Amino acid sequence: MKRLKTVGISIIALYLVILFMLLNFQEKLIFRSQTLPQNHVFTSVVPFGELFLKASDGAVLNGLHYKQEQPKGVLIYFHGNAQTLEYWGKWAEELSKRYQYDVVLMDYRGFGKSTGKRSFDAMLADGMLFYDYCKTKFPEEQITIFGRSLGGAFATHVATKTNSKRLVLESTFTSVYEIASKRFWFLPLNWLLKYPFQNDQNIQQISIPTYFIHGTEDAVVPYEHGKTLYEKSGSGTKKLYTIQNGMHNDLVNYPAYFEALDEILK
Repeated sequence: MKRLKTVGISIIALYLVILFMLLNFQEKLIFRSQTLPQNHVFTSVVPFGELFLKASDGAVLNGLHYKQEQPKGVLIYFHGNAQTLEYWGKWAEELSKRYQYDVVLMDYRGFGKSTGKRSFDAMLADGMLFYDYCKTKFPEEQITIFGRSLGGAFATHVATKTNSKRLVLESTFTSVYEIASKRFWFLPLNWLLKYPFQNDQNIQQISIPTYFIHGTEDAVVPYEHGKTLYEKSGSGTKKLYTIQNGMHNDLVNYPAYFEALDEILK
């Protein structure tokens, strides 16, 4: 009996430790942030401007605006949960050159040069801050919202509150809860999650043309997430582009990926 009691106490202690760790370190699990020195100089073969937009709480969000002489519109691109604009800017260059769009992207709080204390509401508001910037340069019917992986959470949030031309979601999850529950099924996640990004709820409210791109072998955000978002989408114009054998970070290696973007951004 004493041995069983000891085992029981040990299990409860371990559970509480895991609970404490998830409650206090979930930001590190969700945001794999890296920083850049404030004097970091970006370079590009595409003309661009660097942005420093101030949030209502005083945080300063760093962004880049890649420009074309006669743009077809602007893409506001919300990147994934790792790297900084130094990395994502190269992809923005490619999008801008290949499709003749201006491209605006931002670093989230704690990424790159962006400052400010993270919170669920503040970060979503930051996405709107950059959308509002795009509206000063282009009418809404020329704005495309593009979210990749974690960026899909910001993209769907912005899309529920605006009337842009289209929404593109790449390798995006249904909800943080669904992702976390596969690993931490034994924890009360609805209570623990500080960042309950819920694309599956947002997508039902979005009526603009919506396009989904997802790899069948994605081990980070399984293909079923993209399929579920497509099925739940409230848009009358929607399409799911399936990249056979594609994983989470290698879709650019597949011709089908660029065929999808060619069709979407034509």
